[in-house]
Amino acid sequence: MGQIAFNATTRDMAEAFSASDAAWLSICNAPLGTWLMPRTAWPAVPKTSMRGLRFFAHAPGFTGQLPGPESYAHTRLKIDVVKAARAMGFRAELEAWGTDGAGADWIADVLVFLADGSRVAFEVQLSSQHLNDFRSRTQRYVRSGVRCCWIMSEKPVAWRLTKALIYENIPYYRENGEFLSDCEEIVPFAIELAGKDTYPDVLPPIRFGRGRHIKRMALKEAIAGMLHGYPRWQLPDWLWNAPRVSGD
Repeated sequence: MGQIAFNATTRDMAEAFSASDAAWLSICNAPLGTWLMPRTAWPAVPKTSMRGLRFFAHAPGFTGQLPGPESYAHTRLKIDVVKAARAMGFRAELEAWGTDGAGADWIADVLVFLADGSRVAFEVQLSSQHLNDFRSRTQRYVRSGVRCCWIMSEKPVAWRLTKALIYENIPYYRENGEFLSDCEEIVPFAIELAGKDTYPDVLPPIRFGRGRHIKRMALKEAIAGMLHGYPRWQLPDWLWNAPRVSGD
């Protein structure tokens, strides 16, 4: 369920979600091969889901490895992220890809370009993944000079990530008497969603931090804060816009 395709002749990019009705109709009526899927350059087929979500798919016959299926909620959430960043005046791209210094490829759900030339990747994660996968995927961005933020479902993703970090940091608990349930490498935003096949008309707030440092905010505020560098790690917690102390 891709959101972008490229014109085979002009190399212009089309976005399924942002195309006007007239532009989308033109794309749908164009001969097969006019629009190509990114990276594979295979003919793209414009489609509309039962829920009215527009997207591009590989035309039948592709023999390579197709990207994994993407849920309705995943697609809707990353579209909302890119819309929020653009509404603030930032250049933001869906499904942007790159290669790190070690030769590993990455594809960001949303990549935002800042005025100083730096970049921030937003990854939507609604399915559980291993702690090592969080770290390895984040490191690809780090090696590319890209900051990364994870927007994850409270359950099961954030809940299981918390358990994994607590288990990994049992020695910290034994020494300090408190649980270490976050880590500096992973910037976590969590959101309560009913499931991956539905999407609410009004998004619930994003949760950042824990305990006395917890902050709940609208998606746009969370995106703005990440882009302006508000998240700050101070062992054992993530803080929001924490003032720098002497010596930092």
